[in-house]
Amino acid sequence: MANNLLSKAKLYDSITKKAAGLGFNVYAKNYKIDARQLAMQVCINPQIHIISFDEIKICGILYRGKFSTTIGLNARRSAAGKNFDCMHEIIHYWLHDRPTFYCLDDTKNHIEWQANEGAAQFLMPYQSFIPNYCHLHDKFYSHMSPKAAGDTLITTMARSYAVGEMSIKFRINSLKQEIAQYISGTAIKNIKIMPRLQEL
Repeated sequence: MANNLLSKAKLYDSITKKAAGLGFNVYAKNYKIDARQLAMQVCINPQIHIISFDEIKICGILYRGKFSTTIGLNARRSAAGKNFDCMHEIIHYWLHDRPTFYCLDDTKNHIEWQANEGAAQFLMPYQSFIPNYCHLHDKFYSHMSPKAAGDTLITTMARSYAVGEMSIKFRINSLKQEIAQYISGTAIKNIKIMPRLQEL
């Protein structure tokens, strides 16, 4: 699976197939992944360490050896943040050839974007995320003020997918064109994954 130049659509397809191959149903309404447990299952002789990095912007590190794998997660980040960061490192493990990664909050670098977007698709697959988002949007906005509804929606989805609220906000933004297709009546299985701006 080592390919540094996957498009958004090909990345999602690759990650969806990987999830299915591991027995996960990306259409499940109650979809939730514990990335640390997953790492113990898919990495060679894995060790996961919580490290007190100096900066919160450091997401984690990955060392992939021939006989062992080490993932370091930032102690300064929340449990939900660590779940996403661990998945980010697993995506590097699957997709990228380098033996070591030192990961900062950086979406401008294509490999880091790919690890972030791949982690988002594995932890919050659009196949379950979009219907859940639309259902909760309709539910909360029907009887709450816009601010209260928005806050409740983000908090509820973050708890549901075991990720941070910022991850949910980024995911909604990343999927806005796909969400629009679903709202207009396209079945979730027929959603076309739209290119990100850098691919246009």
